[in-house]
Amino acid sequence: MTEKEISQLKYDDALRMLKDISDKLERKEVSMDDLTGQVKLANLLAEHCKQKLRSTESEIKRILNTEGDH
Repeated sequence: MTEKEISQLKYDDALRMLKDISDKLERKEVSMDDLTGQVKLANLLAEHCKQKLRSTESEIKRILNTEGDH
């Protein structure tokens, strides 16, 4: 999955993919050959989720500040 594809994911989808990777790693279902790729993907997904949360938080603060001005 490319960074562009990840950037277009909805938060819930990215979080679900991240959980799936985490579960596979915990159950040791990832081969050594795939480990690096899965960890890189998990990192990209985690960063995407963090960015979505920050963006949502900023938008909510903006809305609350705008409504407070009325």
